[in-house]
Parts: sequence; structure tokens; C-alpha cells
Amino acid sequence: MTAQLGKYRIDGILGKGAMGVVYKAFDPWIERAVALKTIRKELFGEGQQADLIDRFKNEAQAAGRLQHPNIVMVFDYGEDAESAYIAMEFVEGTPLDALMTPGRPTALPRVLAWMGDLLQGLDYAHSRGVVHRDIKPANLLVTPGAQLKIGDFGIARIESSTLTQAGAMVGTPSYMSPEQFQGDPVDGRADVFSAGIVLYQLLTGTRPFAGSAATVMQAILNAQPAPPSQVLPALGTRFDHVVATALAKAPADRHPSARAFHQALLAAVQDHAATAGTATPADADRTVLAAGLPPPAPVRAAAPADADHSGSNGGGSSRGGRSGRSSGSSSGSSSGSSSGSSSGSTSGSSSGSATMTPWKVEAFPAVEALLARQIGPVARFLIRRVAGQADGLDQLGELLLPHIPSDVGRVQFQHGLVELKHRLLASGTGAGLPAAPTLSGSAGSRSSSSNRSSASGSMAASPPANRMPATFDAAWADAMAVQLVALIGPIGRIVAKRALQQTDDKAAFLALLASHIDDPGERTRFLQQAYA
Repeated sequence: MTAQLGKYRIDGILGKGAMGVVYKAFDPWIERAVALKTIRKELFGEGQQADLIDRFKNEAQAAGRLQHPNIVMVFDYGEDAESAYIAMEFVEGTPLDALMTPGRPTALPRVLAWMGDLLQGLDYAHSRGVVHRDIKPANLLVTPGAQLKIGDFGIARIESSTLTQAGAMVGTPSYMSPEQFQGDPVDGRADVFSAGIVLYQLLTGTRPFAGSAATVMQAILNAQPAPPSQVLPALGTRFDHVVATALAKAPADRHPSARAFHQALLAAVQDHAATAGTATPADADRTVLAAGLPPPAPVRAAAPADADHSGSNGGGSSRGGRSGRSSGSSSGSSSGSSSGSSSGSTSGSSSGSATMTPWKVEAFPAVEALLARQIGPVARFLIRRVAGQADGLDQLGELLLPHIPSDVGRVQFQHGLVELKHRLLASGTGAGLPAAPTLSGSAGSRSSSSNRSSASGSMAASPPANRMPATFDAAWADAMAVQLVALIGPIGRIVAKRALQQTDDKAAFLALLASHIDDPGERTRFLQQAYA
């Protein structure tokens, strides 16, 4: 195996393909792990080689201009005598197709979270002139923090590029849009079509177009798939129109953008949740109260001076924007006062436009998606209610963490926030003020073991009992125990031994260990090292 490629030290092989190898490597200058995607020049003739190198550069240019939490970042491009390579973000993740079981629909909170990540990433790429053209589950990675990232921009089209324009058919047949099959020019609505297929598959457990490549092509060009409600009656009809619009044959008939698609999906999910229970305001209040928050304040009509900014705010304030544009009124104080006593002052406002600093604009959609994976659509209400109390991402996380009922869920949420913070800092947006040295109520002292298991006290779910012995590598588990001993003392080995008896899941095992680390910074570093 090659020991060095350019400045990068090769540490292992992540995958092999017909054109080259993907390596796990290390950048000694910045001291970080990267993935190196390579093309071996000697496998191709001179003409093919030039075309492939052009495509490779195109991928680097397409993804290299994008810096978004839901897109795998490209850091560098290089060539030597034998190969060309792209250095990109090393993502410890699982392809979405490996998380989807054929014939089995995905839980709605996950559908909302994963599709939200996908569509937000696409909206960002499209706004910068990049069309992916190969959206499919195999090109979507889900991290241990449950964040979805778009990868493989190998056939992406840049608006200013002349590479593979009209007349060429590129993509993966089962996920291609009609215009791709016909070799017509494409824009972001081709990705909307492909994302619609992914949504259909998540909702129903089946692909809308299946069979041989020729059969799939004819179906995509000429046939209408069965509505999701027909495949899975329990869904109801709420999602049928959203899916049908995404899968319209003509681009002009689809959702006009990935953002519009996302907003339509959010509306359908909320309508579905209301229909599944009851759609009364009292039930909405009970949902929020069950999460430990006061009910949301009634939506008030926008003042005439705000009309240009609020649009049709009256009926859809919780469905619309990515940046907290809803009209959620101020909450009076952080102590949970009644929503009916709002004074209208800005000092206690939640996430209205007056308090939307740049880091909040960038972070809130991602935080909402992370939280929705753990508690469902109520995440939006939670964030809206506590946003005014948070001066930084760290503090926002501390306010939201107690509302996640499981140890594993809290660890996943914290891990996702760590990744998001790195992204915000790297982009120059920042993440607001850092957290205080100690958590509220801890007084800087170590709590008893009975209080360590959860930031939310009695809301924490107990670890599952009577499960099979751990099946992951014993050496790895022992290494984690050694790290825990360094942080909490000899009792760490006892904690690890008990955790092994309680779970066979790696994330749950880490959650049990991390729950005994009192210091938030040490806990975060422990999890970062464990997932590295």
C-alpha cells in the first residue's frame, strides 16, 4: 500500500472501485484525518484519462466551493505521475441505503430529520450554482451524531462549466430525473426529483420506480407511481401531494426549489401529526408541556410595518423558514410564565427576527434537525421557546439537552452539536458565546452517581436490561474503560463492566460510560475520541 500521497500519510483503505481507491489519510500540516479519493491514470487510455481528470477536477471545484454542515467538505486537489486525488472531510458515517430496510418504512421523525438535512444541503448547493445530479441513498452519509451529509459530487454540474452539457445522459437510473434521461439541460429541480424518490423510499420502504434500467427509464418518463398512501395506508394522504409534486415529469411542475420542497414536507409532517392525534390547540399545548416547556404563545398578527417580512404569517408560522422567521411571541421570562401574559418586549423574545444573530440563522435549522431525531416535530417548539435565552450554541445545547429522554439520544445530540460548532467556527460565522465553566446547578462539584446518568433527572430512561452480551470488539471496550478510568478513577472499570452487561450497541455503551463523566468538556472530549 502507498505510504504517502502528496503531503498526506496513508493510514488505510476505505474502499476500492474500478477507477481507483479511497484511502483514509492524515494531513500532517493541519493534523487531521482526511479521506483521499484517487484515480489511477494507468488504467485508462490517453483520451479517457484527460476526460476523467477533467471530471475529477470538476468534482473538486463543485464540492470545494461548498461549506455546509450537510455536505462533505473538499479540502484539496492534487496530482502526481500515477494518480489524481481529492482530499476531503473524513466522515465516520453509514450510507443511508445501509440504514434503510427494503419493505419497511422509516419512522417519521427520522424521515423529517434526514430529508431536512438533505434538502437544506441541496438548497445551499443550488444557491451557489452547483447541481449534484446523482442524489441517491448510497451517496448520503449519516454520522454517529445522526446528521446526514451529501457526498460524491463526481458528476455535479457547475453553472459556469461546459463539462457534460446537453446531450449526455448521466446519473443513476433508479434516481434520475426525466430530463437527465433525455439528455436535456438540468438545474436544481433535477435534484428535487431525485430527493423525491428518496422521500418515497423512506416513507414506504419501496422505490417508486423499480426494475431493469430500461424499465425504470420508461416508468420515469411515462408512468405515475402509486401514491405513498396506497402503498402504506397508515400514512394517510398528507404526503401524497408533496411526493407527487417532487416527482412531476416536467421541472416546471415540481417544487421550485429544495427549500420549497422542505417547507412542503414540514407542513405535511405537522398535518400528519395533528391528524394522528387530534388537531386541537389543547393537544398542541400538552405536547409541549410533556417536553417540560410552557405552551407556545398564541400567534399574533404582524404589525403593518412588518408586513413585508412576515408574509402569510397568520396560519403557518411554525412551518416556514429555516431561520426562525415565525412570529412566536415573547415569553415574558425563562421561568415558564403563561403565554397569555406576554408583554411584547424584546428582552424575552424567543427566535423572532430581532434576536436572530448570524450564528442562530445558520445553526437553528441544523439544531432543529438534530433534536427532531430524538423527540420528533416538537423540536421546533422547544427551540423557539428557549432561543432567546441562549447567547451561544453551547448554552442552547444545555437548555435543550434535558428534554431528550434517553442516554443514547443525549449523547447523539451532543455529538451532533460538536460537529455543528466545528462547522460554524470553520465557516467564520461563529457559534456565539461559549458555555459557562460549569453547568447550572452543578456548583462545580461532582454529583452523586444517581444524578450522573442524566441532565434531566427523572426524565432519563434507564438503560435496557437483560440484553445480549456486547458483541463489539473486547479490546476496543477495554480501551474505552482505560480512558474512563483516567477521568473518573478506578470505578471506571466497574462502570464499563456493567455497561457491557447492559447493552450490545456501541452508541449505547458509550452513552452509559459518558453519563458518569461530570465535566461537560471532558465528556465531550471523551466522545470525540471514541468516535474518531
